[in-house]
Amino acid sequence: MESLRGLSSSPASAYDELVTGQKSIRYHWQGILSVIRALPGGLGERVESARRQLEESGATVNLLDDRGAQRWTFDPLPFVITPDEWSEIESGVIQRAHLLDAVLADLYGPQSVLKDRLLPPMLVHANRHYQRPCRVTDGKAPTRYLSHYAVDLVRLSSGRWHVLADHTEVPSGIGYAIEMRRVLARSLPEAFRSIPVRHLRPFVDHWHDSLLAMAPTGVAQPNMAVLTPGSLSATYFEHVYLSRVLGVPLVEGGDLVARDGAVSIKTLAGLRPVHMLLRRLDSSFADPLELRADSALGVTGLVETTRTGAISLANALGSGVVETPAMMPFLERLSERLLGQPLQLPSLDVWWLGEPAALTFALANLDLMIVRPCLEADREPIVVGMLEPSERKALEERIRAQPGHFVAQYPVTPSLSPKWDGKNLAPAAMVMRVFVSAEGPSYRVLPGGLAREPVGDTCLRSLGRLNGTLKDVWVLAEDAADVQLPSTRRFHQLSVERGGADLQSRVADNLYWLGRYIERLDNDARLLRTTATKVATGAVSPRDALELRLLGRLLSQANLMDQGAALSAPENTAFQQGLAAVGADNRGLATVLDAIQRLTSSMRERFSVDMITAAGPVMAEVRHRLTAARGQLDPLLAALDEVVQFVAILSGLAQENMTRGTGWRFLDLGRRLERAQFVATGALSPFAQSPIDWEASMWVALELCDSTITYRTRYLGQLQPAPVLDLVILDDSNPRSLAFQLRAIEGHLDYLARVSGTRVPALPSTLDHDLASGVKQFAGDEQVWRHEGLALALLRDLADETDRRLDGLSEAITRAYFSHVPAAQAVGSSTA
Repeated sequence: MESLRGLSSSPASAYDELVTGQKSIRYHWQGILSVIRALPGGLGERVESARRQLEESGATVNLLDDRGAQRWTFDPLPFVITPDEWSEIESGVIQRAHLLDAVLADLYGPQSVLKDRLLPPMLVHANRHYQRPCRVTDGKAPTRYLSHYAVDLVRLSSGRWHVLADHTEVPSGIGYAIEMRRVLARSLPEAFRSIPVRHLRPFVDHWHDSLLAMAPTGVAQPNMAVLTPGSLSATYFEHVYLSRVLGVPLVEGGDLVARDGAVSIKTLAGLRPVHMLLRRLDSSFADPLELRADSALGVTGLVETTRTGAISLANALGSGVVETPAMMPFLERLSERLLGQPLQLPSLDVWWLGEPAALTFALANLDLMIVRPCLEADREPIVVGMLEPSERKALEERIRAQPGHFVAQYPVTPSLSPKWDGKNLAPAAMVMRVFVSAEGPSYRVLPGGLAREPVGDTCLRSLGRLNGTLKDVWVLAEDAADVQLPSTRRFHQLSVERGGADLQSRVADNLYWLGRYIERLDNDARLLRTTATKVATGAVSPRDALELRLLGRLLSQANLMDQGAALSAPENTAFQQGLAAVGADNRGLATVLDAIQRLTSSMRERFSVDMITAAGPVMAEVRHRLTAARGQLDPLLAALDEVVQFVAILSGLAQENMTRGTGWRFLDLGRRLERAQFVATGALSPFAQSPIDWEASMWVALELCDSTITYRTRYLGQLQPAPVLDLVILDDSNPRSLAFQLRAIEGHLDYLARVSGTRVPALPSTLDHDLASGVKQFAGDEQVWRHEGLALALLRDLADETDRRLDGLSEAITRAYFSHVPAAQAVGSSTA
């Protein structure tokens, strides 16, 4: 096979996962290699398929940074573990989880390990992860401090696995492991049909049940949620993914309130209690009242509710204190004391330099060692042998000044596993991350995990981060008896609900503004496309010049073009250059695209995979085409067509894939309000000019409202103000008319009032009458409305009044449903 020709054995100093010392392939790798050899199209096509699926799901790229590089890349070749070897790893990891949980319980309780000098107090009290307010002295201790846990393992040249790092604060990676397994199963189904690989899904079901079991006692039907710091988190994809696979809401700190001794989610219908939080937020940010005062991500009073036992957190606040590598040298003694057992899974040899003997030894061998800060936020390793003399001297001075803040260890040589380099299989260093969750009095290990090729000069760099090259971990099954079935769940009787008033106010706010920005993008793109089409035709006729002058004013008002260029003569170079450059400008379309990207990223859990795909890679492609079209009208027109199609895709998916609940209502409400304002201030704006320009104004209004074909069908192309205005203002069968938007807004507000109990009045019915009367003026004698100007003034005033009322309605919606504050009143005024 072509891909195997470049495969070579690893250096003698590293353990080779694939090749034995006799240069033969290890038996447990032979199955996957046989599958790869038999692939008809080669491995390259399958790799591209998997890469595309991961990119479309948003797993590899943060949606907020479509212009940046991927955080990690995917290797299709799994890391294979035998059943016997996995059994040993599983046993050692479970023991280690018990040990770290016991250490946490002691450090936040009696602190006997400090009193008995089994652990230096400095490693606790000087550790930034130790949260003193969370120590239990007069409240209820958590049922379990460590409910889930991840550990990085490395196999040394001896063939034995050692612990590289513990992750107890916010263990990340399990969502990526499950998603990678799903993608690999779709891209390489032949392997899963022929190789007995243990499944991951049962672990998730058991994890869900174990988390619910940790809820406060006495709660018959506990509510659970995933607490995220928000879409700016580097692992936000995983937060969304976990909320989906566990079937629970994703909440931010702003969605929660601690009140009357309980924690609740703020919804449209009021407060909904929550009893268990799967925490993906760093402990220090969890409560600005008792922990980090400058945090805007947490919940004021959360620590107090954990003391009273009103809510359970997984993991408990402050659990990151045992992550420090400085604790590794003491775990053997702690295991003997707290568990009465020797440590099964050894840690790497680490010297905490707070001990005089360790400091002396490390300084004597400093050039051969790696030094790591162990108490601060920055724990990046320092390879001493690569330092300049001045840097080495400065490091030694830092160590002598604060020896307890550093650990030292010798360089680590991980085992080598086969990796696909695009053409061949080649050996690459590999670290394996294993995941554990609580189950009853013990723990359960995910039968798989993530393997990572270290980035940089040492495998100790970027510990805890997901970067570099990741691959799936396959644990082979001995036989069918190894297959784990999903847990047998007891179904509680639930009342049937269809209202959807449990939607978080923050999510409703985001959906509403997402709808507005999607519609604004469509409006801006249509306005630009109409203008660019007329300019691209070449010679500008007098009628075209009138239309372009009107369009130029609209472009200036919408901040899509520089005012000087937009108001210049259409045949001038300044106008054409300003229009051609609009796609790459940092305002206008770029601003709206940024807003859509930010909002869709923050609400990934609310959308289907198809909508996420459209909002991510498709949006990135649209932005790229707009930027590439800079200075050229034809590419700009093609890019604008794609923008309009992109909006149509999002709209269609929202119409077909979203339940007509409160979420969809707010999304569509935002669109309808934005479109109504566009008709009032955009499509009708040209009519504010002299009646001499009205023929051009009528064509512009029909084009911007996408109603040209309808008008031509009805009136055979004869332009008259009354029919045009009737079609774009009064015709409620036209989905682009003002009346259609107002009826839709009225229907949404009526629905929201019924499900939430809060009513926002729609626009007064007198507005409909005024609009009808205004249009009727143009059905009379042309001499009257053309020369006296009364009808013109009335139409202009109606457009302005409609725009003001829509602005007021948007503010009322915000007060009633998002910010929950009453309308401002002057002192002494009355609501009566």
